[in-house]
This record gives sequence, structure tokens and C-alpha cells, in this order.
Amino acid sequence: MLFSVIKKVLLQQHHFNTGKVRHYVLGSIAPDPKELRIVSYQNDPGYYLLYIDAKGKEITDTYHDTIEAAIKQAEFEFNVQKNEWELV
Repeated sequence: MLFSVIKKVLLQQHHFNTGKVRHYVLGSIAPDPKELRIVSYQNDPGYYLLYIDAKGKEITDTYHDTIEAAIKQAEFEFNVQKNEWELV
């Protein structure tokens, strides 16, 4: 299924895992991402916050009804500020 990247942010030292959320992959705690992307899929009304590793592969994702909700999730989890997102 094809998706379009809307916004992205490379995580820097001042972005830290707040510990407020735990993601699991195959029964283990997922590693911290190096990049976050907000994407939309064709024929899907919502938005996905993708958690991307250093090799550019998706670790996990979360679903949101709005872009703003995805941005708030990134702030809640990694202290990413709204003005840090790059429009793609």
C-alpha cells in the first residue's frame, strides 16, 4: 500500500524518550527511533506516525485522526516541538 510522507523530523540529542509510552515489537521493547514521519495512505482518512530506525526502516507506528494529533504524540513521547517538523 502506497503512502505519502507529509512531515518528518530527525531526532537529535535534545529529543529524548520521555518514557510515557512503551512500544513493543515481537514481544520486546522497541528501540528508540532516529526519525519520525507523519504519513497518509491513499483512501485512509487518518495519519500514521512512523517510528524509523537508523537504516530507514519502520520500527512501529501509531494511528491518529489528524496531523495535529500525530504531532502532539511526538511531543508527548520525544519532546519534539511543532516548529521542528520539516514539511515534505
